[in-house]
Amino acid sequence: MNSIVIVGGGIAGLQAAQILQSKGLDFILIEKTSSLGGRVQSEQFQGFTLDHGFQVLQTAYPEVQRSIKLSKWDLSYFQSGAYVLQNGKFKPFLNPLKSPFLFLKNVNSSGANIFDFLKLAWIWFKTQGSISPTNSNIETTSELILRYHFSDKFQRNFLRPFFAGIFLDDQLSPPASLFFYYMKRFLEGKAAIPKQGMGAIALDLASRIPKEKLKTSAWVTEIKDKSLILNNGEIVYFDQLILATDPKHACELLKIDFPSEAHFGSKTFYFSMNKNLATSLPLIYLMPLNSSPVLHFSCLSQVNPSLAPEGKHLISATSLQMNLTDLEVVQELARVLGLSTNDFIFLKSFSIPHSLFKVGYFNDVCQKAEGENIILAGDYTHFPSLQAALSSGRNAAEKITTSSQTD
Repeated sequence: MNSIVIVGGGIAGLQAAQILQSKGLDFILIEKTSSLGGRVQSEQFQGFTLDHGFQVLQTAYPEVQRSIKLSKWDLSYFQSGAYVLQNGKFKPFLNPLKSPFLFLKNVNSSGANIFDFLKLAWIWFKTQGSISPTNSNIETTSELILRYHFSDKFQRNFLRPFFAGIFLDDQLSPPASLFFYYMKRFLEGKAAIPKQGMGAIALDLASRIPKEKLKTSAWVTEIKDKSLILNNGEIVYFDQLILATDPKHACELLKIDFPSEAHFGSKTFYFSMNKNLATSLPLIYLMPLNSSPVLHFSCLSQVNPSLAPEGKHLISATSLQMNLTDLEVVQELARVLGLSTNDFIFLKSFSIPHSLFKVGYFNDVCQKAEGENIILAGDYTHFPSLQAALSSGRNAAEKITTSSQTD
């Protein structure tokens, strides 16, 4: 009998497993695919490193600082801010709290006015100290932005497209508490990319787990009493179970209806270019909402040159339109950058229907799991982020270690 079984080899499951391993507890981790990491994966393609969707490592996340050991990584960083499209040209808008000497230039490039900056300063003041990503306030991020009366230009050019990229929701419907939480993290930390892509984080966590405790290419079809039925008919018994699958599979196993509207999807396209973009700062390019099929794009090799072969540049572009084609993206990028479509060579695209999960939609599955003494792990149990995935995995492992110490 395996006293502890973890189902799911994403970030939450790997985090739980490596903590149990560090405590000397016996377990087995079951993952349905042949690879580990869940949504956090990278692959090599024609000499390029492609993440499965546009992702960054936010260095200010507490659990990232605790678990990822940032000092050991060769990290490359985006500059704090973005290129915003104004009057047909991209202009840099740099974080005024991190680049105060560029204040006047920021005013001209972003469309922001002095009152916008005063409101940002007030938000920065409010985020000092502890900030919870969720609370009982039902106000949405969109409603919050309207209530603060930011100027129309600043909302259109930066604020709304920037947070639409974070939430993967152009309506900005996530709770206002998440706006404050993410704002605090971006103001305090940096958005980074590991030298080998975001998938290196999952590989690092997996490297701390003995291979004999990993069972890949096997998936659970049913939970029955204190046993799991696998796809090949094998029965795996357990005393304690950590269910670290995606919420859809968790709902299926716990016989709970999966809320079909509880997620945001995205599609990321990768292109090769023989020349760099004319702009020189390592910033993301924001597109005004409702005027472009592209949400944002960036020259990743400008941030992290190791992601592309020597002499080549790697461009990523993300959209919320799942049916968008690479040709349509190329035409849009060529239009706004004043380039030829022949300047872009399509590499690959990743459609991720369940990119992020909405807050507060999975109370039923959490209650059902608790009633059956099953421990859930995954960012959907709290809020969508690497922080929540890692912390949920840690919390799951600590529940088991605590119960083992009291037995």
